[in-house]
Amino acid sequence: MPDMNQKLDRFTAKILAEAADESKRALAEVKRRRELRFQEAEDAALKEAYEYIHGEVARIQSEAGRGVSRHMLENKRALYLRRTEMAQEVFALVRAKIAAFTRTPAYGQQLTALLAEALEQLSGAEEVLVTLRGDDLSFREALAASAPQIRLTFREGDFRLGGLIAESPDLGLRVDSSFDSAAGELSGHFAELFGLSLSDE
Repeated sequence: MPDMNQKLDRFTAKILAEAADESKRALAEVKRRRELRFQEAEDAALKEAYEYIHGEVARIQSEAGRGVSRHMLENKRALYLRRTEMAQEVFALVRAKIAAFTRTPAYGQQLTALLAEALEQLSGAEEVLVTLRGDDLSFREALAASAPQIRLTFREGDFRLGGLIAESPDLGLRVDSSFDSAAGELSGHFAELFGLSLSDE
């Protein structure tokens, strides 16, 4: 019987050894699966954290960009308004100086010189129509006397600052020597330099 007991002991030992091995394999599998789940959970948490951080960075950058854009726009607007004010101040000074000049004796001499220059450009004209502002129609006789070689006709124009416009209907030419046109050119020059208009409208 001892032989049977030995066989039984060996059989039991073998079964216990296999059970122990199976238990180790099962525990190893559980451990592996648990580690895999932990790794997946960790990866998911890291992905979620990355997406959150990335989203927050994008949001902050967007808000900062909007803030910078808003600030730049406010600065541009303030600069444009100040430039406009300065342009209007300059134009007001120019108009005041022109108005003061038109009240001096030198203004009559200037009109005579402007007419002489215009007649040079209208050389060959038999008749010239001279347009003056209403305040300057009193200079008609002096202007006509300065150019007796040509027939001059005078009329009132709608410009306000001064100067004159000379036209030759037979030549189809016009010479604009009005101060209003010169002021318009000054306005255009300012617009080119600063993107502004000097119009007083």
